[in-house]
Amino acid sequence: DSRRSLPPSTCSHPSCRPGMTVLSIVSMSGTCVADLPAEPGDTVLALKRSIYEKLPSAPPCWQRLLLGSRLLEDGDLVGNLDLPLEEDGSVLVSLILTMDPRDMLRDHTLAAEAASGLNSLGAAVPRYLAKLFETDEGDPVEPATAEETLYGVAMRLQDSHRKKLVLDDLRSALLPYAMRVLETSGLKEVRQARLAVIFSWLGAVAVARQIAWIGLLPRPLEEKWRWRVEQLRRHSDCPRVRVAAKAALCDPGGVSRARITELAALRKSLGRYMATSPAEEAQILKDFRERSVNELRKLETQTSDRHIQYAVSNALK
Repeated sequence: DSRRSLPPSTCSHPSCRPGMTVLSIVSMSGTCVADLPAEPGDTVLALKRSIYEKLPSAPPCWQRLLLGSRLLEDGDLVGNLDLPLEEDGSVLVSLILTMDPRDMLRDHTLAAEAASGLNSLGAAVPRYLAKLFETDEGDPVEPATAEETLYGVAMRLQDSHRKKLVLDDLRSALLPYAMRVLETSGLKEVRQARLAVIFSWLGAVAVARQIAWIGLLPRPLEEKWRWRVEQLRRHSDCPRVRVAAKAALCDPGGVSRARITELAALRKSLGRYMATSPAEEAQILKDFRERSVNELRKLETQTSDRHIQYAVSNALK
């Protein structure tokens, strides 16, 4: 065995200053995540924060550090540990990540760390979010439960813009769950205007789908949809969503120039959104766009008014 237990002052690692020890943080795959110089007074929590700076997908709350078979506690001091040194004077510390998206539903600081960690996973985020919206048996949770979860995340991360947290991938991964809640007919209205809070926090990534959903609702609006649209009209941060909601709420139904204009504008705006969206999102918006075209054609068959038919024809060009 080439390792030996020595006090930190005898560390011979090239990056180590007198009185310091270099901790080589190694993942379970054997990859060296970081070489961290540590002083005897440094805590394990301070080391976890240093690891987080180098590995954004590893917030301190998800890190488990092992020295041999010993699990290190956050309050442990480096100087109090029995450090087995390698030949180069470094100490091997194993890093295990225990990712838990439910941390976003705990206190605000923990939620911000967990959200940043998840967001850094990029395209892999959806895989880790799934457990938030599943029962212990793996079945989808009830819409009201999903709404409560999304509302909890939005409330704990509502100051993420002020903290300059970039969470676009996380927001995109949560959007399908939010839309599922919005589109579920059995959802009950609650006082906190939860849907508006959720979609306002989701921000720009959710605007196109909200506008499409509102624009394609049958007119006049049924009561099960009306309260949701009213909530978005009153509380949405996005002017486009508020305009779409107002148009839907004021529409008495039937064939009208206003409805034709609304659907034509929706078709054009979805085309613009498609041009700047990732492939998967662009396909979803394309489906919405085709539905807007079908709605226009349906209106054309529901009237004998030549002026209305001409307006529809122009809208479809």
